[in-house]
Amino acid sequence: MATKLEKDIVRESTIKVDDREILVTLTTNQEISMKLKGMRSGDVSISIGELYNQLTGNESKEPKEKKIISIKSGDEKPTKKNPTILLTDLRSHNAISGADYQMIVHFDQIIKNLIENNK
Repeated sequence: MATKLEKDIVRESTIKVDDREILVTLTTNQEISMKLKGMRSGDVSISIGELYNQLTGNESKEPKEKKIISIKSGDEKPTKKNPTILLTDLRSHNAISGADYQMIVHFDQIIKNLIENNK
């Protein structure tokens, strides 16, 4: 018998990205959240139900919550009303989005050009 997820559980992975371990959190609101150790921002999360449906190929019967994000370059700090996302994170999410192949390739090229221009 398993224990109910009633408090956040945080674990450190052995996998490193940019020489930092990944912190994986199972949250009380039934999400899996990941961020690089030592970083205050840059966490990504997905609901456990949505992840399960993606892995099994099932369609979710729940309406998806639409979130508005903005992409900025510079040192502006994100706020709740104006969140930000790293271009590399956006590129990763695009790659696993499940959109048709032509759309993924087209959008990936746009993101790649933005990354190269911001260097």
